[in-house]
Amino acid sequence: MLMKQALQLLLFCFLSFGCREIDDNENPEAIIESPLEGGIIDTDSNLRLIATLTDNTGLIQYKITINGIDSLNDVGADSTLSTIYIHGVPDKAETFYLDQLIELDDSTFNGHYELTLSTVDIEGNESIRDTVRFQIKNSFDSEPPVINAGGPSQDTLVFGDGFSPNGVITDTQSLIYATIYIGTVNGSDTLYTFEFPVIQNNEVSFDSGQNFWQVDSTWSQGEYHVYYTAWDNFSGVSKSIPFYVKY
Repeated sequence: MLMKQALQLLLFCFLSFGCREIDDNENPEAIIESPLEGGIIDTDSNLRLIATLTDNTGLIQYKITINGIDSLNDVGADSTLSTIYIHGVPDKAETFYLDQLIELDDSTFNGHYELTLSTVDIEGNESIRDTVRFQIKNSFDSEPPVINAGGPSQDTLVFGDGFSPNGVITDTQSLIYATIYIGTVNGSDTLYTFEFPVIQNNEVSFDSGQNFWQVDSTWSQGEYHVYYTAWDNFSGVSKSIPFYVKY
C-alpha cells in the first residue's frame, strides 16, 4: 500500500512539474573571428565573415549589419556601404559555425566600416552584439583625393588681419567634386562658399591673392575655419583649418 502511494506521488509530481516549460533567460552568444579588428578588406577578395553562435536551448536566426562609420569617413560617410542580412539557423542548432562570403561590388566606397553580429534563440532572447571595425579598399581606386591647401598663417585674427586660400586639390584618377567654405565652425556666419563647376586634369588650384579675406566689423568673434571638401568616384575627404577671430 505504501509503495502504491509512493508511485502515485511520483506520478503526480511528474505530471505537475515534469512537463512544465522551463523559463530560459540565458542570452545566446555571438563571437566574430573574421574580419579582424582594424583589418583591410579589398573588394576583389570580398568580405568573409567567420563567427560562432551558441545557445543553451537552440538558435533561431542571426542578423548581420554593416555600416560606414560617419565619424571616420569625412564626406564619404553617406556613400559608404550600408546593409542588413537576416538568416535562419538550420535545425535550431545550439552551436552554429557561420562562414559567409559577402560580395563587395566595384562601386563599393573606400572607408571605415563597422560589422555587427547578433543572434536570437528559440525563446526570443537576443545576444549581446559582437562588433568589429575594419576598412574597405576598392580594387579600382583605393586612393582618396589629396587636399594640399592652406588658410590663415596664424591661429588668431584680429581686426584688419586677412588671408587668401592657397594650394591645390588633386586626385590620381578622377576628381569629380571640390568645394571651399569659409565661416564659423557652427555655420552661423558664412563668409564664402564655392563649388568648382569645372575640374580639369583632376586638379583644383587656389591662386594665392586672388581672393583676400580681411577681418572687419561684419565678422563675429569666435571660432572660424577654412573647410575644403573633395570627392572622386570611390572616396571622399575633407580638411579643416581652424582659426579664431577676436577684437
